[in-house]
Amino acid sequence: MDTTIEVDRSIPGIRVVTEHLPWCHSAAVGIWVGAGSADERPGEHGAAHFLEHVLFKRTSSASGRELSERIDLLGGDLNAYTGREHTCYHVHVPAPGLAEAIGVLTDVVANGRCHPDDVDVERDVVLDELAGREDDPEDVACELATCAVLGEDPLARPVIGTEESVRSLDADTLLEFHRRILRAGDVVVAAAGRVDHETLVRLIAEGPLPAVVGPNTEPGASARSSGLWGRSPVLVGMDEDSEQVQIVLARRTPARDDADRAAAQIATAILGGGLSSRLFQRIREELGLAYTVYSSIDQYRLTGVLSVVAGCPVERAEQLCDQVGEVVAGMRSSAPGTDEVDRAVGHLTGSILLGLDDPLSRMTRIGRHLLDRDTVVPVATSMNRLLAVTAEDVTRYWESEVAPWSLAAVGPGMPDLGAAGLLDRLGG
Repeated sequence: MDTTIEVDRSIPGIRVVTEHLPWCHSAAVGIWVGAGSADERPGEHGAAHFLEHVLFKRTSSASGRELSERIDLLGGDLNAYTGREHTCYHVHVPAPGLAEAIGVLTDVVANGRCHPDDVDVERDVVLDELAGREDDPEDVACELATCAVLGEDPLARPVIGTEESVRSLDADTLLEFHRRILRAGDVVVAAAGRVDHETLVRLIAEGPLPAVVGPNTEPGASARSSGLWGRSPVLVGMDEDSEQVQIVLARRTPARDDADRAAAQIATAILGGGLSSRLFQRIREELGLAYTVYSSIDQYRLTGVLSVVAGCPVERAEQLCDQVGEVVAGMRSSAPGTDEVDRAVGHLTGSILLGLDDPLSRMTRIGRHLLDRDTVVPVATSMNRLLAVTAEDVTRYWESEVAPWSLAAVGPGMPDLGAAGLLDRLGG
C-alpha cells in the first residue's frame, strides 16, 4: 500500500514532515533539534543530554507527573534521546490521542523550565546513568576508541558528559543552552502513522513551539571543525579488574554524504555486520573465542567512524587480538567477492525494509533525512544506492582508506596481552 510523504516549510525555523500510513492504528511524532553534544560550548559538556532529562520534569503549565499521566491515559510512550549532532523528543500513541500527545510534546520542548530543584534531582539520575556505563567495559572501550580516533573534534566528547562536567552544570547553563539551540532555527517536526499532514501543521503552528524557535540565522553544525585526519595511530587502555577483556578498533571513514558512503557501509557489513560476516564466522563460529564481536559505522556530517568491537575472557585476549587483526587485515589481502557483497546488501536493505513496519522507525527516518539533508530520500533510492555497489567498489574503498587505526583495550593486563601487536599489524 502506497504512503504519502509531505513537507511544510511555512513556519519560520520549523520544517514539518509527515508520512501517512493508512493501515496504522498509531502515530509517532518527533521534534528533532539540530544540536547535540558536539554543539556544546566550554562549560556546557553534557548539557544536551542533561537538558533532555530535565525538560520532562516540569513545564510552565504542568508538572512532570501531570505530563506522564496524560500520556499514560492515552496509552502512549513519551521519550527522548541525545546524539552527537541532534536531539530528538518523541511520542508514540494510538491515533485518537495524537492531538493531545502533540500538546504534551510541544509543551515539553518549548516550555520546559530547567528549575534548579529539578536540575539537582536529575543530576543524581544522570550520574547514576554515567556510573552504569562506566561499569560496562564495552561502553568504556567504545568511548575511549571514539575519543582516540577523533582527537580534538567536538564529536569526540562523550554524549553523556563526565562526572566532573555533570556536577558543574546548573539550571542557568542548561536554560541558556536550550534557548540557544532553539533560536538557531534548526528544528524538524516529523510524524509517521495515521496522521493528517494539514492537521499536524496547524497544531504545530498554533502551539508554543514557533514562539521559541528562531528564524535559522545562527551558525549550526557547519561551523564545527571536522578535526584532523592525519593523526598517528593511538593505543589507549584501562587495566580494570574484571573477567573480560574488551577491545575496540576505530578509524575515520567517509561522512554521511560522501560518494563512498555506500561502499563503506557494505564493507563494514562484510567485515562484521551480520551472522555471515567475516568476524562473526571466524571469531565466534569457527574458534569460539568471543560472544560479542561485530563492526559498525557511524556517519556524521563531516566525518565518520568505523568500529570493530570484540570481547572475551582474559585468557583468550592474545588469541582474540591476533585473530581480529588477521580478519581485518584480510579485507586487503583477500578482497570481498560478489557473494559477500550480495549478502551484505541483503543484510542492509533488509534492515531498511523491516523498519518500514514500525511507525517510530519511519518517523525517525524522515525526521533525520529532513534534518540532515533538507530532503527525504525515497526508500527505493536508498536501497538502489546499496544495490549499485560492486565488489570492485568495496575493494577500491578499503584499499584507498589511509586513516590510521586507534585501539582501546579494557580489562586485566590491558593494553598488553596482544593489543599493541594488533595495532602494529594494522599499520601502527
